Amino acid sequence: MKKRMLLVAWLGCIAMSASARQPHADQISKQEWNFDGCHFMLTDLYGGRTTRPEGALYIANINPLARHPFDTSIQFSCENPASAKTYLDLAGIRMTGKEWALDPSPENVGLKEQRTTFQALRGKGWAGGGVTQDDINGDEQRRTRIYAFCIPHNQLALCGVVRHVGYLMWPKETTLPQVIKLLESIEFIDSSEPSN
Repeated sequence: MKKRMLLVAWLGCIAMSASARQPHADQISKQEWNFDGCHFMLTDLYGGRTTRPEGALYIANINPLARHPFDTSIQFSCENPASAKTYLDLAGIRMTGKEWALDPSPENVGLKEQRTTFQALRGKGWAGGGVTQDDINGDEQRRTRIYAFCIPHNQLALCGVVRHVGYLMWPKETTLPQVIKLLESIEFIDSSEPSN
């Protein structure tokens, strides 16, 4: 009986922890931006704060139950028109055939210790990509992983940077999967379409 109660309590704690990390229905909303030619919506799963109309900044504490919580901020920019150089300079990616990939040039990849990796992005009617890179300077406990990305749309690109998707010392607390999920929820709104 005592073992069963402990097991039930343990399973209850796991269930509460798992549900606490999931976005609640009352937090989910659509955020819309329209600046410099980029008009898009993002499904906000985390009740983030935003800036408008001059630019686009999204800030949320995506993993509040982490032992080392932090705000994740996504700074968007609109590149109009976008070129191959835009994608290389802002996200370290290039088109190879029909898909995006990490640009392998040494100045892009950086030092081996920076652990540069490519992350594909796929959304409604678009494909893009981004690159993570690790900080190698300063206090080891404060070192972070950065993520830069670009999403092409017609002649422009919605690019951005997330300066902090996790502390390197606590990799299990990364917010990169949640950031990718947020970005993949982006829907572009063409000027001929009415916004909701």
